[in-house]
Amino acid sequence: MFANLTFRAAGSLARCGGFRLLSLAVLFGSLGPLAEAKTFPVPAAPALRTKGIASWYAESRFTSTGERYRPGAMTAAHPTLPFGTLVAVRNLKNGKIALVRINDRGPYKKGRIIDLSRAAADRLGMLSDGLALVELRIVRSTPRLFSSATGTLRPVSRRGPVPF
Repeated sequence: MFANLTFRAAGSLARCGGFRLLSLAVLFGSLGPLAEAKTFPVPAAPALRTKGIASWYAESRFTSTGERYRPGAMTAAHPTLPFGTLVAVRNLKNGKIALVRINDRGPYKKGRIIDLSRAAADRLGMLSDGLALVELRIVRSTPRLFSSATGTLRPVSRRGPVPF
């Protein structure tokens, strides 16, 4: 009697355990390719200095980032730089420099490398001309909004005026 009970219990455990073992084998077998390290192509880093023609724009409601366009802000549109990139723009004709933050996409006119807000164009002295030969220099790729040196996320304390 005891042997029969043990055989039945062992059979049911074997059926149940076998199913669990089979399902675990299938699960881990399908996750095997995911566990391997995959390599993705790294996009080329943008050039640190670029020369070209800049223009400025005054009519826009919203930028590509979703924020409202403000003509008095030091912002710009660039076709490929990541949003939030800080760029120093130097007018090669008069030497004036403006620090702008990329928050939009453009320019869409061939031959132009950057579209500036009205305030940035005014600082560069190109409002009346509309176009200027400029040099772009990336100052900082992405702004550091949080410091994780201690392991916890907390806002970084800033001193002085912030360009955005």
